[in-house]
Amino acid sequence: MQPGWNRFGPCRGVLAALALAVGYAFAAAGEEPEAKAAPPPAVDMDRLLKLPPTVEIPREQIGSATKSQWRARFVSARAEHEAALAALEAAQKKLGTVAEETDSWQIAPPGSGAKGASEAPVDYQLKQEMRRQREDLTRSEKNLRELTIEADLAGVPADWRE
Repeated sequence: MQPGWNRFGPCRGVLAALALAVGYAFAAAGEEPEAKAAPPPAVDMDRLLKLPPTVEIPREQIGSATKSQWRARFVSARAEHEAALAALEAAQKKLGTVAEETDSWQIAPPGSGAKGASEAPVDYQLKQEMRRQREDLTRSEKNLRELTIEADLAGVPADWRE
């Protein structure tokens, strides 16, 4: 390459000639390229955030799910929550009956030799079952809450959630 030239050097002349030709074409037509464009009309911000009234949204599907799909999701989430709640109540009731039937609930320090004291005063299996049931209840509450938030954000009507 020659000094002072870059690889686009010869193209610059062609581009300049093209720009002059376009300018002359507009001048010959009696128009200026920039003068014809009018400023855009002022638009209210609230109007931009809403769909035009001519656009109709199909109401049979909201948020990528139909009415029956939303209902099925809510029915399933509520059923899961009710089942977890019932299972926890059953485990608590079972633990209560075990507590009434045995004297092993008298807690004493291990090795003290106190009469009726037990090394393991709480039935381990019931304790683990109650822990699992509490975790299931917490998870089902979280799932129901997330589904409600998703439906709120999608604009799902209240009657679709029943």
